[in-house]
Amino acid sequence: MLSSLRATFVLSLSAGLLLSSCEQHKPATTTPAAPAAPTAQARYECPMGCAGSQSSKPGKCPVCEMELVKKS
Repeated sequence: MLSSLRATFVLSLSAGLLLSSCEQHKPATTTPAAPAAPTAQARYECPMGCAGSQSSKPGKCPVCEMELVKKS
């Protein structure tokens, strides 16, 4: 009887420690990266405003094939 009571106590204690230890581990928080400094780079866009037409170099719009226009 004493050994079964002791075994129950040990199992209860082990289960309690296992479950309570899960609450102590919190995910590490990350600090947000500093925003990048703005660059003075030319931007080219489609005059029709097609989605995905922005570029850093001249060329043609991938959607409508119009020449991209320089935006400052």
